[in-house]
Amino acid sequence: MTDIAPDSRPSLARQLREIGPLRLALGLSALVLAVFAPAPGIETRLEGWGLIATGVLPALGPIVFFALLLDMLMSRVLMSDTDAAGRRRYRTAMLFDGAMALVLLLAWLPFLLDLAARA
Repeated sequence: MTDIAPDSRPSLARQLREIGPLRLALGLSALVLAVFAPAPGIETRLEGWGLIATGVLPALGPIVFFALLLDMLMSRVLMSDTDAAGRRRYRTAMLFDGAMALVLLLAWLPFLLDLAARA
């Protein structure tokens, strides 16, 4: 009889459960905002669906970005006062938030550079 060591990496379903529904919703929001990032030089529309793409999404992008950073900070604070399993869960949350913040930043970078050049 051979002893096979169990895989030390948690499964995807377990990692998603550890991340939690609110963090997943925040990550999904970041992905939606990354997909619908405004193009550089786009003109603001004041009616119809164009208002969503040129008014609402550019307002929500920084809010979601800073919410991700705040969640990373709070995960780090809470990680210092927990056991090994809790530290692993918070480390996973920090990596998830960091990845989502990076995706959001890279998707919005052309738009932000265009705004900076206009100022």
